[in-house]
Amino acid sequence: MDIQKINSFLTLARTSSFSKAADELYMSQPALSKQIKSLENELQVPLFHRGKKLTSLTLQGEYFLPYAENIMASYYQSREHILQIENLEMGKLIFGATNFNGIYLVPETLAAFKKVYKKIGIDLTINSSKNILNMLERQQLEFIILSDYIDIDPQKYVSVKWHDDELQLVVGKDSPLFEKESVGLEDLKDKLFISKDQHSSIYKFIMSELEFSFDNMLFISCQEAIKYAVIHGLGFSIMSTRATFLEEKMGLLKSLPLEGHSFQRGINIVYEKNKYLTPATLAYFKLLGLDSQ
Repeated sequence: MDIQKINSFLTLARTSSFSKAADELYMSQPALSKQIKSLENELQVPLFHRGKKLTSLTLQGEYFLPYAENIMASYYQSREHILQIENLEMGKLIFGATNFNGIYLVPETLAAFKKVYKKIGIDLTINSSKNILNMLERQQLEFIILSDYIDIDPQKYVSVKWHDDELQLVVGKDSPLFEKESVGLEDLKDKLFISKDQHSSIYKFIMSELEFSFDNMLFISCQEAIKYAVIHGLGFSIMSTRATFLEEKMGLLKSLPLEGHSFQRGINIVYEKNKYLTPATLAYFKLLGLDSQ
């Protein structure tokens, strides 16, 4: 079994088409068919149902899929480690972050990293906590950055605190609350609360800290859209002061403490226990002031 056959299997499984997979792999369809058939002969099971238009995984193929993904991930990680051995002159820093962390915290650290390690490439995935955790589990990312209220398996992962973050109530310049220095829940009774949806981790965190529900709510899936909705006077939100810093400086928004409530969260670096971290990752951790455990 070789890496090329595994890569061909994964590409075909993702595209469900021999023609599309062959194009992506820059090979002919007969050559791809030969590789897949060779892999099936090696495993002694059929991996695909071959239809006229679409190709789908057999039950055996579905069971083999996560193992194939792990094989490819291990191969790429080992290659990265080998490339980085000599003075971090080659290779990539491959990690993930949730939306807030990837936009407002990580870029500054990457700029500092690139000043020192100019030849190391950076592959940053910004996605939901659920998706980057799934990618971490599949070994597609070496580590991830997420808020400390996200549940992780402590038996499987190391979680190291990197940063403290504060959330406050945010209003636009046209809001009657803009001139206040703090706000009570009574001030918000007739106001529209704008937040990510009820299934999002940030919404659950805010509600758990408040132990209070608003009667008038609007859900928007994008944090930037929420911020601009507040700027345009649609309602108020509860956001990180780091995310609103520039808009506050321009006088478009104002962050206010909510009387009797505090929204403090930690930002953590999470990676698999007993994982052999690449030199690039260890260098990045050092830049963040962290020690791998």
